[in-house]
Amino acid sequence: MARQDDNQFNWNLGGSGRQYSNGADSNGAESNDAGLDGSDSGPLFVETEIRRKRGRGWIGLSVFLVILIAIIVALDNGARWYVGNLIKTTARSSLSLAASTPVTVKIGGTSVLYQAATGRFERVDVTIDSLGLGDLSGKATLTAIGVPLTRSKPIESARVVFAASADELKKLLAGFTGPAISSVKIVSGAVQLGTAISALGVSVPVLVDFVPSAIDGQLALTPVSLVVNGAPMTPAALRATFGAIAEPLLATQKVCVAKYLPKQLPLDSVTMAGSSLQLAVSGRSVLLSTALLTSKGVCP
Repeated sequence: MARQDDNQFNWNLGGSGRQYSNGADSNGAESNDAGLDGSDSGPLFVETEIRRKRGRGWIGLSVFLVILIAIIVALDNGARWYVGNLIKTTARSSLSLAASTPVTVKIGGTSVLYQAATGRFERVDVTIDSLGLGDLSGKATLTAIGVPLTRSKPIESARVVFAASADELKKLLAGFTGPAISSVKIVSGAVQLGTAISALGVSVPVLVDFVPSAIDGQLALTPVSLVVNGAPMTPAALRATFGAIAEPLLATQKVCVAKYLPKQLPLDSVTMAGSSLQLAVSGRSVLLSTALLTSKGVCP
């Protein structure tokens, strides 16, 4: 097909394809038909193959998904920060913490947005660098499992670990019923108490290493080694030397610490961690309220 100005249209828009002149058909056979202008030169039309660009749809979808995931992650991180900051503010006001006291909150589990939609957070960890419990002061870590959004509902379980230094431990041992204590140290995973034994008017210095534990909600101290007047001595040798006078040093001592700890959370374990004694209290189905940490137990 030709234009009236004798210039033919270029139907090969894609730059590819097969051209057919006015002297041959698509099968290569000669044609007896001449062009409209009587000439038989030049192609009459071009068969063009249209090539579609594949893969662009999948690339666009992938980019969209990446952007969508980034938005969801950003929203979830924002929600995690908001919830953590809300818990931190509540902890400061409920426990009357100084503004300078470091408080760290960690929301565990899966997406915070998903947990909020279910009405319960899987795990919340709150660490307070310096928490006062009566006369005691030390680092406390609260771990709450299954925390509901509504404070009127109980949490599944709560555990509080309070770390007491040697100075704080000395206050805890105010109820110690054994010999008078002259020194308290935390050495080699044990509580070392300094005391003395009097025999025939002579006071002999004694250092006793105790392994702490929790028995019936009380702090229990079991002696494991002794140093008498600077020399190591076995329990049997101490009995043979001092008789009944040595018995209070060789017996497991129980110290009531309930007045320092939350009333609803009894003492369930005691461990040594570096230079501190860790007292752990725990409970199930308790209300996460101000009274949980501020209401203390009573020693008989």
